[in-house]
Amino acid sequence: LNPHSSPVCHFPDITVWVKPSIYHFVQVMKSVIQPLLLAVIATVAIWAVGNEAHTPPENKGGQYHFSGCGSVTVEGVPGSDGVSGKNGEKGEKGERGFKGTRGDSGMKGDVGQTGPQGPVGPGISRFLMTDGQCSKEANGLLRYFQRLARIEYCDGRNWLPLSSYCPQQPASSCKDVAKNCRSAKNGKYWIKPSLTEPAFQVYCDVSEGWTLIMKIDGSKQTFTYDSSLWSDKNTSQPDNLNWNYGETKLCSYWTLPFTELRLGMKVDNTIRWITLNYTATSLYSLVADGQHRPTSVDKSKWRTLMPVTSLQSNCNKEGFNPTAGIETASRARIGIVANQENDCESTDSFLGFGTHDIRSRGSISAGNFADRRYNPDNGGQDIAVFGYIMAR
Repeated sequence: LNPHSSPVCHFPDITVWVKPSIYHFVQVMKSVIQPLLLAVIATVAIWAVGNEAHTPPENKGGQYHFSGCGSVTVEGVPGSDGVSGKNGEKGEKGERGFKGTRGDSGMKGDVGQTGPQGPVGPGISRFLMTDGQCSKEANGLLRYFQRLARIEYCDGRNWLPLSSYCPQQPASSCKDVAKNCRSAKNGKYWIKPSLTEPAFQVYCDVSEGWTLIMKIDGSKQTFTYDSSLWSDKNTSQPDNLNWNYGETKLCSYWTLPFTELRLGMKVDNTIRWITLNYTATSLYSLVADGQHRPTSVDKSKWRTLMPVTSLQSNCNKEGFNPTAGIETASRARIGIVANQENDCESTDSFLGFGTHDIRSRGSISAGNFADRRYNPDNGGQDIAVFGYIMAR
């Protein structure tokens, strides 16, 4: 030991200092303590080495380290798990997994409410009657008409001979009626052209298989060019199926497909016809959107619809929706328009159906108009007709 303060032994974390005042005491004890201390350290070391040598590899126990002063450090057993750390950042989205197996079928739902009762169909009842009026309520009933000695059926308006009844109603069209019911005569029949629309009554020309679509009184404004009846799917007076008078627009306007269109104009009780070869899903599909769809009927053929017509020499735009560049000019839903100038911007004459010209005195909706001031080939004309539109 040094007479000055100096470390005498270094342990891993402890240093012992000896003060000068106890110097002589230490000197005395040195000869006693030091041999004992060294003996203890040696004993511990021998024990530790021997213990480690006998510990199995899979369970060595603690490990021992010796410092230069003979100190021993023993590692303790592992501590308990610490507190969980905070959640890390969200990882990238993984790939889509495999489709799972189909689940079990659900329980059967409750039965829905009963719908409203539908209209009476066109079938003929077995009930026979000997008198009474034919009306909508009596539609389909039979009677024996003694004066003519024949059985008749009520079509909702008139008593007709049973021989004219077609049992295969509703047919898909009047052409179908003519094909499958040879005894049928011109008149009203039930047809169902569309799977999504209910059956409805039309007038049929069964002699040639034509189905009525519209009747237009040209002296009225019901079917002028701007009427919404050309662009919607609504009927107009669908019960007015008398052939000789009364306007009508039937469901056949938007449900009946055709390859031929028949146009007629009645003047002085005479109907003149022309036929357009044109394939379409319906007349609605050709007219409703206002787009011009040309035909190749020829101007001279259009003029056969009336005994006297007047048109200008140029433009001659024909077909469905032949219109001019300005709204005040002549227009038609079906027909032909003309102009004295070599263009179709300001047409001043028309011949057709669904027509309009603000200069026409009666704003006729079917017929022939020509403004006399702009050189029509047969003078001024403003004549309304009763028009028919049919298809097959």
